[in-house]
Parts: sequence; C-alpha cells; structure tokens
Amino acid sequence: MRLKNTTTDSKIEICQHVQLLGHSQYGVTELRTFEPRPMVAYADNEDDIVRLTTELDREVPGIYIGVQPRLMDLFDKAPNCWKPAVSNPQTNCGCDRDIEFITACFFDIDVVSTERMKGCPATEEELQQSLQAAILLSRENGLALSSTICCSGNGHYVLAPIVPIPVDGDEVAEKFRQFCHQIAEKIARQVSGIKIDPVYNLSRVMRLMGTVNGKGQPSKDRPHRRAHFITEPISARSMALHHMILNTEIAVPNRGITPQPDKNRCDLTKIESCEFIKWCRKKPIDVSEPQWFAMITNLANLEGGPKLIHEISRLDMFRYDYQQTQRLIERVQCRGYSPANCKTIRNNGFYCAKLGQCQVKASMYLTRFPTMWNE
Repeated sequence: MRLKNTTTDSKIEICQHVQLLGHSQYGVTELRTFEPRPMVAYADNEDDIVRLTTELDREVPGIYIGVQPRLMDLFDKAPNCWKPAVSNPQTNCGCDRDIEFITACFFDIDVVSTERMKGCPATEEELQQSLQAAILLSRENGLALSSTICCSGNGHYVLAPIVPIPVDGDEVAEKFRQFCHQIAEKIARQVSGIKIDPVYNLSRVMRLMGTVNGKGQPSKDRPHRRAHFITEPISARSMALHHMILNTEIAVPNRGITPQPDKNRCDLTKIESCEFIKWCRKKPIDVSEPQWFAMITNLANLEGGPKLIHEISRLDMFRYDYQQTQRLIERVQCRGYSPANCKTIRNNGFYCAKLGQCQVKASMYLTRFPTMWNE
C-alpha cells in the first residue's frame, strides 16, 4: 500500500487538530519527531505548523504535537523550524514545568496482541476493537457531546477541548492526572483486549492528525495509515470537564516514612543485558507508566539503581521530571515493593523474545553476586 503525499484534506485535518487543542493565546505549539533522530520545533501559527509537518511527513515514522500549549519562552529554541532535540541539562524540549495551561484531555487506546507488542501495525479488526473502547469512553460524563474520536493509524484517541485551566501548582497537575486515570480505568475494565495508556503528565504528546503513522513493518493486512478524525471535530470547550478536574480528590502523600538507601550491593552493569531495560533505553517514548513503574521496582533498591533510573527516565525528554521520578523511587523503597517480574512486564505490553528462556524471573536478579539473594 503506497500512501500519497500530504493532501489538501490532510492539511485541513492538521489545522482542525491545532484548533481543537486551542493553544492560541496560551502559549506556543511544540512538534516532535523521535525517529530516525529526535527533532523539535515550536510554532506560533497554523501556517507554519502545516509547513513544518509537510516537510517531514512520510520522511519519518511519526510527527507528534504537544497536547497542552508550551511556554512562550521555548519558542526561541526552535522558532518555526526543525532542530535536533537536546536532552538535559540544556534541553530544548518541553517538560511538565513548561505548561501553564491545560486546554485539552487526551486518551490513547490500543489493542493488546502479540503482533502489536512486537511493534507491527494494527489490522482492521484490531482497529475496530480500539474504536469500540473509544466510543464507550467518549460517552463518559464530561466527555459526552464535547469529545472527538481520532484514529492514530494503529489505535484510537479520544480528545476533548476544555475551558483552559491555569496550572498554578503541583496540585492542579495531580488533579488532572488523577481525573484521567479514573475515567481510563473504568473503561479498561469494560473492554477486554485493549489498553488505555495511563500516562497523563502535562507535557504529553499525541500523533498529529493528517500525518502518516509509519511505525513498524507494514504488510498487506497491517498497512501504514494516515492518522485521521473518525467523528467530526468538536471545537466547543467543555466547562463541565474544567470543573470536574478541579474538583477531583487527590490523596495526601505520607510524609512520615523515610526512604531506605539503596543498600543491595550488586553488579549493576549486568542489568544492561535485560531486553526490557534495553528497550526502555531505545524506545523511551513508548514506555507506558506501568512499564516505567516496573523498571523502577527492579532498580530502586539496588546500589546505584536510583541514579540509573534517572538516567534512563530522562531519555524521554517530554515526560521526565526529576522530582516526580525521585518521589516514586522513594515510594518504592519505603513500601518494600517487590520487583515486577517478567510475566507482569509482559502483561503490561512489553514483548520479550527470551521469556521462559532467561535465567531469572525479574530484571533485578540479573545483577546479583553468586552469594546474594535467592529468587
């Protein structure tokens, strides 16, 4: 299947997507690519967004757009042009602290299958599964009558513009995260064979409508497709979602427990032979929140493990936040979480060709000395 170059209809969908996100007057729009090399661009108008997108469409596996507007200060780092993405400490990519307003809710729905876990494109049957979940999700309180269903090429999105919420502290970000988790978990329990990506950090990105999803090796039954709108884009901003997010209750963290230091002596270099750890390094944007948590449970209590967690986590220049990562490390240390085993990691969406053949049942145990802990 040969896809045509960016058409007039595709350009219209790009503009519709930008209008749905509602960045105008609240900041600038961030565009990203991740393969074959990470690139970033900031745009302050639709014409430049279309131009920048057209330059790379079909030349890269995917073009992504920041769901929330970015600080105007970032514009000068890549003003209406593509530049190589730079990691910390001199990063030119947006992170959570660069978000001043929440203008949209976004949910990413995909099918869980062996071929999809290997990175292959979806079949039409798999797309129908994720579409059914998207339809259910779009009918939830707050989303009904104010959300749009999109096809990412291999799955589906539900996108809902909201009356902008100023992010004036960590509490707002946590309310937003908790609200999105609650809705996603409710739908995930109702539909088998699908997963809803539970990553709801403020600097999240999504595939830009009207562009080609070129991830994975295509075949007759699993072709590359253009991302497109399934339902007519609804540009009306939801006041209901605005209030529902701000009224979401969040748990107060327990400050009375002191985290334990990473005392387990080990040969940490051996962890680099783990297929899961190698994948987390190679595909940071594809690591879901449950997978990230699984990685942390395997590393947090090892000597040098917390430092390695930060090293791997910061490869995702969009979502990495030092304080958030450190809090999760301390939580794992305080509460004595066992390392997520390989079967759990597989159930969370990572396909490992060595499952059942590997000498250990969890990544953590690859690092042990001969006289260390038992499995």
